[in-house]
Amino acid sequence: MASADLIVKYQGGDAERHNVEMRSLGAQLGFERIISDGLIFLGHDRLPKRGERHELVVHAREPKAGSSEIEVFLTQAAGLLPIGWWLMEVGAGEAVSNFATWVFSKLGGRENEAKAALEAMERMRETEEKERVATRAIEANERLEAQRQWLEHDAGWRDRLFTLTERLSSAAIQAVRPVGPSVDSFKLNGSKAPPLLVDLPTADVIRAKGELEVTELQTIELRVDGFVHHNRKLNVEHPEQPGRFISADVRDPLFDKVPNAYTEAAANQAMLLVQAKFGYRAGALEKIYVMDLGSRLDNAA
Repeated sequence: MASADLIVKYQGGDAERHNVEMRSLGAQLGFERIISDGLIFLGHDRLPKRGERHELVVHAREPKAGSSEIEVFLTQAAGLLPIGWWLMEVGAGEAVSNFATWVFSKLGGRENEAKAALEAMERMRETEEKERVATRAIEANERLEAQRQWLEHDAGWRDRLFTLTERLSSAAIQAVRPVGPSVDSFKLNGSKAPPLLVDLPTADVIRAKGELEVTELQTIELRVDGFVHHNRKLNVEHPEQPGRFISADVRDPLFDKVPNAYTEAAANQAMLLVQAKFGYRAGALEKIYVMDLGSRLDNAA
């Protein structure tokens, strides 16, 4: 049986019980849109037309019973010419992996991962250009002119890439729909591209369409005042406005089993040392994501 070109693996929450919401899985059509548009852009060097789909047919197979993985396959549509040299040379699976990583990273505020994916796509394009020039017998001055044109074209290519990425924000919102309500995260596993973990902070940034900025993971002391177990939330003192309180999303699996350090801290209004990310909108702290537990520091007087 052929191996998948891209695997989306859900983690945490319902995924641990192999019970990811089917409504959420229906939203994985967002993956198909991202992959198809990426193949058109990378393979044909242009923006997709409205409603256009690539000649490689994208199939996102829903998880089998007892599985939390969606397998994405790329197959050649019948009656169409073969795909171009570029995709045959680098492999459509590798191109798709890097493009999908770019889209989710860029829209999710993950600049380091986005930069790495962009550089990988540019290396593929450079390989194509070198092969094209090598097949032509041209003079040195013509080669310099070709290089100048390539640099100008590369700047235009980047502009079109950013335009397409913004167009795909709705598809990305569809794709991250299960994260939060049903699962803790999903991981993209593709051909040669490094795996990308899309967690709740990343999904919230995508859903907010750039209006939410999430910090890197940091160690912070939080005073816990209460908790709601079914939706994995703590009521904590606002770290920037003492005396006020704010909800914190707990993504630590330890929270699922009661009692735990979080519920004990809530019962005693205690301080906890945690690993957390902060989400800011227009400069104001709006969300706290508790990713891991440090230790209990003290009890309130």
